[in-house]
Amino acid sequence: MSAPSTAALQQTLAALREDPLAIDTFLLAWRRDAQALCAQLPPRFDEVLQGLLTRLESSRLFAGDACAFSRDELLDTFALWLDKAEARLAAQT
Repeated sequence: MSAPSTAALQQTLAALREDPLAIDTFLLAWRRDAQALCAQLPPRFDEVLQGLLTRLESSRLFAGDACAFSRDELLDTFALWLDKAEARLAAQT
């Protein structure tokens, strides 16, 4: 169950990097697919993920990078979150 979810999340992250306007698709997929993943992880993973999703939703207000906001860095943080989630799941098996 976790492998398809992480693969799907990786694909939507890559798609958002290619098409910055695909935020709605990304948010929908991550809210759906990450829920199953978060159910297998400590609660802190969901807390961090919800904060990241909120920040990404807020990014719609900016056409580019704002002073303290970098979209690329935020997407890198999603990738880091996913890496840590995968490592935690692997350690549990």
